[in-house]
Amino acid sequence: MDFGLFTTWNAVYVGHKVPWDPDYRGGKLLEEAAYAQNWKEVQAVEDMGWDYIWLGGGHFSTQGSMDPQPLMLSAAIASRTKHLKIGTSIHRPILKQPGDKASPRALPHERYAFDNLMLEDPLQVAEQVSIVDQLSEGRFIYGAGGRTRGNDQKREHFFEFLEVMKQLWTEDHFSGFEGKYYKYPAFYDKYLNIPKPVQKPYPPMLLPVDSQESFVPMGEKGYRIAIGGGTSPHNLRGYAVLKEDVKRYQKAWKAAGHPGEPTTVVRMPTLVCATKTEADRQTEQLMTLAKRYYAGRQGIGSTDAGSASPETAADANLFGTPEEVVDRIQFIRDNFSCDEIMFEVNWTASVPRESVMTTMRLITDKVIPAFK
Repeated sequence: MDFGLFTTWNAVYVGHKVPWDPDYRGGKLLEEAAYAQNWKEVQAVEDMGWDYIWLGGGHFSTQGSMDPQPLMLSAAIASRTKHLKIGTSIHRPILKQPGDKASPRALPHERYAFDNLMLEDPLQVAEQVSIVDQLSEGRFIYGAGGRTRGNDQKREHFFEFLEVMKQLWTEDHFSGFEGKYYKYPAFYDKYLNIPKPVQKPYPPMLLPVDSQESFVPMGEKGYRIAIGGGTSPHNLRGYAVLKEDVKRYQKAWKAAGHPGEPTTVVRMPTLVCATKTEADRQTEQLMTLAKRYYAGRQGIGSTDAGSASPETAADANLFGTPEEVVDRIQFIRDNFSCDEIMFEVNWTASVPRESVMTTMRLITDKVIPAFK
């Protein structure tokens, strides 16, 4: 199995108290300190030999995330690391048709972005991905999402966005694209082109599944998927539903004739402590803050694909001692064809940074060796 750090490039405040902590007294957001601390964590997982770092984030939500531009941040990380693979989880292009409105579930920062940002163009995103893959010398994974929940047209639009990029990366000379949502003429002169990525035919793609309706289309298209934990041995209905969803994805993949085995990446809230007593204490504290975070709509997590609500995380988590975490990962691996865990070690941006580093060290020393 492979193991990656999921981070939303979390903020740091004076006094190290987040705004949803009852002890918060209005401490200022420390942007320079936040970037320095997050770089420290990136370097730690590089030095510890982890496989991946996954960058989540969103526009206009600095209270929870300092990462509105995951492709730009990926390029920066590529220049400071040598071995770590770098993925976006996720880059979310603004895709909409005339008359589209933001989802009623959207948080204020998501609604503002949907209503006011210009649409992202697949030609320009393809250029950016190629640059990141070149700078990383082939260490980049493009994770993308289109907020397609319950909307077949949005899903179709999103898939067409990806098809334009794949054609640009694979053709020596772009022959033009004629689709339902995008229409581009062929490059009309031999010198016209975009940079090509190092990885051929293009960087791997990872698409977080944002609804049950998406499992089969993802399999039919041959995309690797990321899912939230969504279940545990103690949540039988969730276990059964998610397991069947993954089976439908696998069946669709194989029926479409795609090569290889369809596997999943599972993103899980994670907190590891040396003792059971300490794990229970920190888990209780984290769950209390997470409930305040969601109740006050302070952060970015509640509508992101793969994110865990406090209700879900109460059952589906990697909270505990290293031995407990190893057991849960074995369960996830065996039941969901999982070959990578995305550790969300600062779930809801509520974990003290010293606890984040402790979790990372214990995962390195006592969890990962059980699977390598």
